[in-house]
Order: sequence, then C-alpha cells, then structure tokens
Amino acid sequence: MWAWYPHAKSARTFPQIDGGPFHIGGVTIQTGDIFLFCAAPISMAVLAWFVMKTRTGRGMQATAQDPDTAKLMGINTDRIIVVAFALGAAFAAVGGVAYGLKYGQIDFKMGFILGLKAFTAAVLGGIGNIYGAMIGGVVLGIAETLATAYIADIPGMDQFGSQSWADVWAFILLILVLLFRPQGLLGERVADRA
Repeated sequence: MWAWYPHAKSARTFPQIDGGPFHIGGVTIQTGDIFLFCAAPISMAVLAWFVMKTRTGRGMQATAQDPDTAKLMGINTDRIIVVAFALGAAFAAVGGVAYGLKYGQIDFKMGFILGLKAFTAAVLGGIGNIYGAMIGGVVLGIAETLATAYIADIPGMDQFGSQSWADVWAFILLILVLLFRPQGLLGERVADRA
C-alpha cells in the first residue's frame, strides 16, 4: 500500500528558525514559543474580525444558527461552508507550523490528539462561542500543566502525574464539564425548539 511512498509513516524533521533560544533572566524562550505567542493572538484577532465585521462572517453566523432561514435570506450556504472549511484548514496550517517549530518534527498523525483537545476546548468554552473556545483552550492547557506538575506530589498518586497522563486529565476535565455544565463556560442554555 505504501510502495509509492515507503517512508510516509516515519516522522520528518521540521526546519527550525535560527537565532534561539533566548535567555531573559532565568527564563529560556525557544523560537517556536515566540512564534506561538505571536501567531495565536493574531490568528484569534483575525478570526474574530472576519466573523464579526465581514459580510461572509455574518453569513457564517447566520448559517450556523439556522441554515434554512439563511438560505431564504439569500445567503449561499454551500459557499459559506466551503469558506468555513478553508478557514479551518488555514488555521490548522498555522497550528502545524507552531507544532513543528516547538517539537522539531512532524508526522502524519500529529493532528489527531490535537483535534481531540481542540474539541475539548470548544466544549469547555461553549460550542459556537469563538471566545469561549479560546478561553477553553487556555483553561485546558493550565489544567493539564497543573495536573502533571502537582498530582505527582500527592502521596500514592505519583504515577498519575507524569506527562503521559496529561491527555487523560484533559478528558477527565471534559467529562466533568459535560456532567456539571454541558453548555460550557461561556455557553448559554438554549431551549429546545418545538
């Protein structure tokens, strides 16, 4: 099956930006982290501007709320769906570059667990809320970091505090949110339509 590209499953080295790491006081900052800290807020601002201020963005909101009514209002919902997938691909590319710069290698399955965590962040923040998804991602990252850093200090729990358990704690957080606040942090309760 892989005869035409025999090394497709092996990881590839990602080109790195020269000039790092940078040492500021006692903190070491890698160039991949600098890219991430710059790209994330810029991407978020561009997406927020696009969705809130452009005609296509307002069409995306209308299509997400009620596609049939959006069609009746003259919105080409098929085109809107194509634009939404194209935007998703563009932001996934930014995420892929950030991942490659941070970890130094890429492979064909690197987006699987990140996609699951993105879904978890969206549910945590509130499905359909752009700012909620951003806050959900921050909360998820902080929860994973704190869980792996401090659970190992609890007597008898040292094996659950390793980095390999970070994904487990992320999904435990998802389950807790779905149990106790299914609409997410910034989501609103929506009444069922008759």
